[in-house]
Amino acid sequence: MALTLLMARHGQTDLNTDERWQGRIDMPLNAAGLAQAEQLALALPGGIDVLVVSPMLRARQTAEPVALARGLVPRFDADFRERDFGIFEGLTADEAAQQFPELAARNVAYRWDQEPPEAESTRAVVDRVARGLAQLRVMHGGQTVLLVSHGFVVRCLRYLIDGLSDDAFFAADRIPNGSFLTRQLP
Repeated sequence: MALTLLMARHGQTDLNTDERWQGRIDMPLNAAGLAQAEQLALALPGGIDVLVVSPMLRARQTAEPVALARGLVPRFDADFRERDFGIFEGLTADEAAQQFPELAARNVAYRWDQEPPEAESTRAVVDRVARGLAQLRVMHGGQTVLLVSHGFVVRCLRYLIDGLSDDAFFAADRIPNGSFLTRQLP
């Protein structure tokens, strides 16, 4: 049975405003992010059956207004947590270029064949998200699922669902904080 998947990105944090790699840094939403979470709850269509959420604080906080407004109990799924960016976490692109010029010059955070030291590889994240997506299909076929997660996770989902090429994976536009996309999965 078909699955309707609404993919929401968490609201804004202070690291987002500074354009820093956030990854596994478990930051709360800032005031703008809390407002985005409230706006998201109002903007979503009716008929959501299931709420699946990354266990990271910013995703949980984004899901709270939806859960309250819709009477949904969130199910937390670590397959949809954000990518670990290793030694780049907390840095801006300029700071990474200053501290790790060779790595930044090779653009290792946005490649299939390389990653920053201590980071999760792109392929590992895609595989993890694919596993979570397969579980959603099995458990929730015929339902509408709201998944509240992260920018890189939504990028992985678009790659898996929309069939983006490897080259398009990193070139595709990022989903803004507090917004969502909808896909129908057969």
